[in-house]
Amino acid sequence: MRPQTVLAPLVSLLLLCAGCTGVESNSLFFHGEDITPQVSVQNFTLVDSEGADWNFNNETEGKVIIIAFLFTNCIDICPIVSANLLWVHGQMTEEEHNNTQFLTITVDPWRDDITALAEWKQYRSAPWPHVTSSSTDENAPSFTTIQSVWENFAVGLSIEELQDNESNTSARHHPDAYSVNHSTGTVLVDSNGKQRVWWGDNDWITELVLADIRTLLDE
Repeated sequence: MRPQTVLAPLVSLLLLCAGCTGVESNSLFFHGEDITPQVSVQNFTLVDSEGADWNFNNETEGKVIIIAFLFTNCIDICPIVSANLLWVHGQMTEEEHNNTQFLTITVDPWRDDITALAEWKQYRSAPWPHVTSSSTDENAPSFTTIQSVWENFAVGLSIEELQDNESNTSARHHPDAYSVNHSTGTVLVDSNGKQRVWWGDNDWITELVLADIRTLLDE
């Protein structure tokens, strides 16, 4: 038998096997969506629910970080994401906790001041930091910082004004003045500060998120 008549079916078999094993997939190692190209987290300082400055680099150096973007007036998906995070947090070993950092960043600093975040944390039994801007003045450095964070993590954020006579942020101290729409998810950041995995808010599978975190911890 000629060598090429043996080689042809062998190549076909290898191609079939490659398709079966998912070699062609971009998500070979993660269950969530790979962030490609990888994006570095730009260092930032915001204020936490205790009123203290919270610096990203200082608090997360060498750790895998799990970051969720939420707001306390959310009545649908945000409480579910918080519950999912709490479940994942509760499954981790002490060693895993020593090498991870959970973080919630608000997308509604106008209402989510330190008091609102502290009440949310207590009600949700969420022990990790929740951070916001220390000011909602559009020219304040802290407000500029939180906007830069949203941009760094590609947070799709829109504000819908609910009062016809208000078209800017002047009425946002009133709870019913506006609504927040945001299209984002939970981002897993590796120990080198690179955004690696994205989980959409509606796509959460808690066991698989935990598996992705452990994959990053094992790197």
